[in-house]
Amino acid sequence: MAKLRALPLVLPADQLSGAAPAAFERALAQAAAGDATHRGLLQLCSTLCLHAIAQCAPPSAQRPVRHALDVVEGFVGGRLDAPAVAKARAELFSALAPLERATADAVRGALSREARPPKSATPLDPHADAVVVRWATLGAHYAASAAVITLDAVAAPRDAVRVPAQAAGAVAYRFVGLGHARAADLRQHALEQAQWEHERTGAGEHGHGQLAIQLWHEFLGAAWKDVSDAQRLQYFELIEWALPPALRPS
Repeated sequence: MAKLRALPLVLPADQLSGAAPAAFERALAQAAAGDATHRGLLQLCSTLCLHAIAQCAPPSAQRPVRHALDVVEGFVGGRLDAPAVAKARAELFSALAPLERATADAVRGALSREARPPKSATPLDPHADAVVVRWATLGAHYAASAAVITLDAVAAPRDAVRVPAQAAGAVAYRFVGLGHARAADLRQHALEQAQWEHERTGAGEHGHGQLAIQLWHEFLGAAWKDVSDAQRLQYFELIEWALPPALRPS
């Protein structure tokens, strides 16, 4: 038996990023643009994007994303060609800003109609309400940009590796922005924690209000990470279930 004298080289093109299930990344690396594997993976990415945009944008603002994903489906089914996909990609990219504005307007309108008990008001409310709008808008942006990446992956299959995490991040922004960020008890908890820290010896030069804002954002960041990880796991499980047996992990 011949002895192994050196470890085989792993080229950069063979490395896995860890941003998606290993079987998904390997399938993308092996796929040739336009072959059956590539088309199937595009269909899978499109499914994730449809879920994310349905969660993250108002129904009236979703049309550009849904149209672009219809074009991807047309390519997968052989009815549309690469130039049609490139055109749809350019149109969707141009539609990102209007989609974000529509989402922000919808959230602002909902907040303006929200009845809040006077007892639940906190000094954080003006800042926190602005963050609610921003995070909801980020959710719409990331959901739509996941679709843009899917369209890019028609010409460059490996680009699709970023879609699951991008879509999961979008859902997390929407979930935390319209959930945790609106919760009066979380705002109050940030104020109470800030007061406790401010009164401690050596608490630093931050005032009570500054500490409360910082702590509140820390709470939101931790919640975003938890939700994003959970959503990404759900997407990963769907991906591995959808892959044909030959491509699934052994």
